[in-house]
Amino acid sequence: MDFKEDNKDKRIINKGISPDLQSSINWYSWGNEAFEKAKAENKPILLSISGSWCHWCHVMDNTTYSDKQVIRTINRDFVPIRVDTDRRPDINARYNLGGWPTTAFLTPEGYIITGATYIPPEKMLASMEEVTELYREDPERIKKEARIRDSKISGEEENFQRKRKRTVARGDGALETETFADLLGFAADKVKEQYDKEYGGFGSSPKFPMFEALELAQVAYLYQGGKDWREIFEHTLHSMYSGGIYDPEEGGFFRYSTTRDWSIPHYEKMLEDNARMLSLLLTSSKLTGDEFFAAAARDVLRYLENNLYLPEREGWAGSQDADEEYYSLPLDERQKREKPRIDRTIYVSWNALLVRSLFKAAVILAEPRWYALAMKTLNMLKDRCFSRELGMAHYLAEGENEAQIWGLLEDQAAMGLALTAAYQHSGDMKWLDMARELASFCLKKLAREEGAFRDRPVEKEELGKLSRPVYDIENNSLCANWFVEMASLTGEEAYLEKGADIIHAFMDKYRGHSLFSAGLALAAFGVRERGAVIDVVGPHNDPGLLPLHSTALAAFVPPKVVRLLEPEKAADIDREEYAGIKEASAFACLGRHCFEPATDPGQLERIIDKMVKERRAHVLFTVKEPSGV
Repeated sequence: MDFKEDNKDKRIINKGISPDLQSSINWYSWGNEAFEKAKAENKPILLSISGSWCHWCHVMDNTTYSDKQVIRTINRDFVPIRVDTDRRPDINARYNLGGWPTTAFLTPEGYIITGATYIPPEKMLASMEEVTELYREDPERIKKEARIRDSKISGEEENFQRKRKRTVARGDGALETETFADLLGFAADKVKEQYDKEYGGFGSSPKFPMFEALELAQVAYLYQGGKDWREIFEHTLHSMYSGGIYDPEEGGFFRYSTTRDWSIPHYEKMLEDNARMLSLLLTSSKLTGDEFFAAAARDVLRYLENNLYLPEREGWAGSQDADEEYYSLPLDERQKREKPRIDRTIYVSWNALLVRSLFKAAVILAEPRWYALAMKTLNMLKDRCFSRELGMAHYLAEGENEAQIWGLLEDQAAMGLALTAAYQHSGDMKWLDMARELASFCLKKLAREEGAFRDRPVEKEELGKLSRPVYDIENNSLCANWFVEMASLTGEEAYLEKGADIIHAFMDKYRGHSLFSAGLALAAFGVRERGAVIDVVGPHNDPGLLPLHSTALAAFVPPKVVRLLEPEKAADIDREEYAGIKEASAFACLGRHCFEPATDPGQLERIIDKMVKERRAHVLFTVKEPSGV
């Protein structure tokens, strides 16, 4: 499998770097050419990991990497490799040293000798001198020590997978609840413990949105009630929107705040963050009925459509650069200046996350145009970035005809959830069929019999540390949620069992993730509770079908799936009892308990309320005493 970037191992010129630097540093992409050169000349590698949106990356480009002495030293003593973190998250996952830019010194085999993040010119010169002296004195010792350090980390990851055992009861389909209840209680405890009552959000500074923690608060509020849970997501979203992390002129959220009170942001805007914020705002609108959240969601959509949508490519750009001076101007002054640069790369995972949020916007805001945009984007991803043999690609670069970097877990997980959403919103079986194909790819190329998914396929010896498996908790949690939906949509228990396997793989480690365990807790809740299923059945020309379908889709009863079915096709899902239905009807079930059919939206909403109350009777979001971990 080819994981080379679109420049095919040739020396690269990076956008955002000064012209002097472009003509002076002999940057290579990650690939055979650079590694073979390092081995042939027995030189260490200088790996720079940056982001097109990253302020301190630009600073380092225009200071350190523009310094003539630094340039001479790099070209003489190192083989320099430049990697964009968005385009190569697999490399970033193995080599990031605490932020961007990452500056890592590697052996010719790709093992880390030492490194840091931003390094000013004088310190960079001293660091390079130290590395080259150590390497010249005893290169074999340096290589051995770096290899041993990496082997220790790799061994820990392998042991992490080997020691996990499946603890799901098979006979009656019941799942073990002890460990899941502990995980949910721990995560809920951390959300309340780290919540900032004064300014909203979590912790002090820097302060990030923490999407999974806010989503957990929303779900806990639905099933457990209490003003504390509501305050967590309501106060946080209000504070973010009215604070400096939101752009009131052009719309859209910045990536994070450097201050506790949200007043001073890092000014880059990311498609991923805004897609996820859009989902949180829409859910809050549904939960509270507060028009503020719907208005805020529309404003995020305004930013996305006006700035990141690429109509000629039917996809969405990845990010917009940080520019503190530009964003400090009022709108009339901004309009006289060129906008901060937009990275027009189409990232599959981020586009897929937005697709799911656009479907959600279409029903909660009652604006069908977002459905059309979601479908247009999804069709582009299917046509240009999907292969039955390779899975989903990671990105489409502007001006390139071929998608790049195939099979990364984050793209499969996000696309899987976009596909299940598309099936639920359209009733078109082709989307569920594609989701099955993608799930099969993941099970074949990324999974073991038990345990979590690797972040990328490894079929041969890869360059550097790419052969080392990485098990990412965030994307594995997304996969577990996707598989819960697949189980509910298809009726196939194997998907639910795999979802449980994923959760169990992290059960010995989740406490170390603290607040970041919230995503895993949501996945565990989904596996434990299974999906509520609402089947909306009727002839496609029945005027009562669309209102029922929209009501079912907009309902917030997680985990929940909706199936839109024509009576004559009901046998396809083994529901022959639907075959004779003449009037549009909705059939809602929680596990084996099915409610009376609903024939109008009001009746269905009352049934949905009953579903929520039934789940409340055994809700697992119980806050425990602080664990001290």
